[in-house]
Amino acid sequence: MFTYKTCKLPFQPTIIYPIGYDSLPSHAAIGDFNKDNHQDLVVAFYGTNSIGIFFGYGNGTFTDQVTYSTGFISLPCWVAVTDFNNDTVLDIAVANYGTHSIGVFLGLSGGNFTNQITFSLGSSRPLSLVIGDFNNDHQSDIAVANAGTSDIAILLGLNNGSF
Repeated sequence: MFTYKTCKLPFQPTIIYPIGYDSLPSHAAIGDFNKDNHQDLVVAFYGTNSIGIFFGYGNGTFTDQVTYSTGFISLPCWVAVTDFNNDTVLDIAVANYGTHSIGVFLGLSGGNFTNQITFSLGSSRPLSLVIGDFNNDHQSDIAVANAGTSDIAILLGLNNGSF
């Protein structure tokens, strides 16, 4: 049995990054957004209706965040990463609970992103999402777990960043 006094795990001291008051981070994912061979972070900020990108230095530290708006009362609660438009640059999918939509930020060179493109889920409120190739066409698709309507939505990718 481990206790506070006897458990000595080999972790380095915690590094804290400021994210802003009431930002309410809800989910994070990793990817190499700027193609420097270092893992970067994307975080969904439910409280500020945005996502934040933290670029990794490869030594366990990250830049301050670069934020992208997900829209007024969008309440983003989940993020996932893949290349939706087959340009070899990672893109970001966001579950926007407040606006009943999935948002996609297409990656650009240098770790930049387009403005969010949204795909409506009707009256469904997305809580989480996963990415896979559900119809074996070699394109990334999105499966969404929805609240309110208690269903799962499948968005089939079209290879250009749309569904």
